[in-house]
Amino acid sequence: MSMEQARKHFSPEQYFAMSERMLKKHDVASIWLHWFNAAVWLVELTTGAALIVSRPYTFAPPWVIGTVGSIFESRAVMLRFHIAVGLVWIAVLALNGIFGFRHYLLHFLKNDLMLDRDDLRWFPAKIAQILGRKVELPEQGIYNAGQKAYGSVVAVGTLAIMITGLVMSFHLFGIGWVQWSIPIHFVAVGVVLAGLFVHVYMAAVLPEERPAFFSMFSGKVNELYAFMHHRKWWREMKRREAEFKKELESLDGRQGDDGNDRGSGRTS
Repeated sequence: MSMEQARKHFSPEQYFAMSERMLKKHDVASIWLHWFNAAVWLVELTTGAALIVSRPYTFAPPWVIGTVGSIFESRAVMLRFHIAVGLVWIAVLALNGIFGFRHYLLHFLKNDLMLDRDDLRWFPAKIAQILGRKVELPEQGIYNAGQKAYGSVVAVGTLAIMITGLVMSFHLFGIGWVQWSIPIHFVAVGVVLAGLFVHVYMAAVLPEERPAFFSMFSGKVNELYAFMHHRKWWREMKRREAEFKKELESLDGRQGDDGNDRGSGRTS
């Protein structure tokens, strides 16, 4: 649903109220992990690019290699720093996966990352939209099908980067494994990086997706954005809200009855 369609769908009062009312999308731990991951990728991509100086494979401009190289005493120190940051990254993600497996990771994998029928219908519909056709997208959950697909690529790519990075850093399992790990490591980084450009463009540049970008700071999106882009999730949140209100009303009713019983002097 576009912004113009939303304005026609709701009264001005409803439109304004939904644009002001906020829904929680991310918890604090998820936000910190997201930006920790972003910082690590920035450092590792920069140092990794500066470490590749073989003429056939160099892709960083000379001034980048020179600038980054001037920060470290030698290339050996830069390599050790690159490995150390990678080990911290692996440790943090591993601890997050272990301690958050039941409450976060398992739920994310089962409910937020798995594609459903609406997601499969989303891909051709989105392509049709990009080609200029007026097509209504299927309703989406807390993440749309494109975000889920990218999340799956990141998950597989991250595992490949971690495993090959460890093999190369500590020469595990012999020279053959090290030789194979080098191209796999580079390809995995390249695939995730290609998706990252699309991810950053969609979240930070497109005006209609701007609330999703700011949600990675505040943890919240406005209800209008949720209704327009993640309507299945919006419905679920409204259902939970209605159930919570019903529970509160029931609790208030029981407390009122108890007060009346005490006030009238009745005993059981």
